[in-house]
Amino acid sequence: MKKQYRSDFETRQKMRKSDYEIFYYSDSHFQSVAVHEHDYYEFYFPVAGNIEMEINGNTTPLNIHDAVLVPPHTGHRAITENNERSYCRYVFWISAPYYKKILRAVPFMDYIVKAAEEEKRYIHHFSETENSLIQSKILRLIEEDHSTRYARDDFTGLCITDLIMTLSRLVYEHDHPSSLRPPEDPVQAMIEYIENNIDEDLSLEALGERFFLSKYHVAHIFRERTGMTVHRYITRKRLERTADDIKAGKSVSLVYQDYGFNDYSSFFRAFKKEYGSSHRDYQAVYLNDPSWPNARQ
Repeated sequence: MKKQYRSDFETRQKMRKSDYEIFYYSDSHFQSVAVHEHDYYEFYFPVAGNIEMEINGNTTPLNIHDAVLVPPHTGHRAITENNERSYCRYVFWISAPYYKKILRAVPFMDYIVKAAEEEKRYIHHFSETENSLIQSKILRLIEEDHSTRYARDDFTGLCITDLIMTLSRLVYEHDHPSSLRPPEDPVQAMIEYIENNIDEDLSLEALGERFFLSKYHVAHIFRERTGMTVHRYITRKRLERTADDIKAGKSVSLVYQDYGFNDYSSFFRAFKKEYGSSHRDYQAVYLNDPSWPNARQ
């Protein structure tokens, strides 16, 4: 989280804005507050620290993949003993009138709210991948909330709807697993995407945005499953495509940019490292002996 988006912790339990407020808190030596309630909805997302949530007298330990929704007029408090590490969390407040206004336009958004108000289910546990998706929605809202860009108010409304709708969909799918298709393997999905879009931007940031994961998570799971970095895998695939065209007699000056190499020198170094010869020597030897690359391998 960028430092400029960090909020100084306040003990106030009353909204200053009429529609919503969102905070990223990171504290050291935080002291737990007393049980309290308010007239707006509070969404709470732990990020780091040993945290327990007390709601209506029941206390539950939280982990960093959890999300909490406290409805209006519900007694609650976060409890932490924070002697060794930071206590970090996102807190999102939305007023009851503003929530109802959005709900009129997006009626199925209320699944998570009904779970809290009607069934007293306030805390939801998500997977690492689901949590990455949720956090991407939170960060998008925080960034827009701090921006001065065109149509900011309308766009924050869309971000709020997106966040609550995403939470409702995930909770619904947890409650109705038969409604889900088999979960997609994110690494296999990335490999297929890379194969089909080898000439596109395939940076960690771009892949993370495409698959709703942080770039760090993309790097971790890809290397864990394939034994190589994302960059190494993409470079090897781009070189394979380029080598195929070179073997077909095409000029390297016409093909290396087609497969995502931004400049000739970086392509030349990568090709020589991969195949042990320059692309010209590779092409010349192959045209004289088409079995050479396979025999060499």
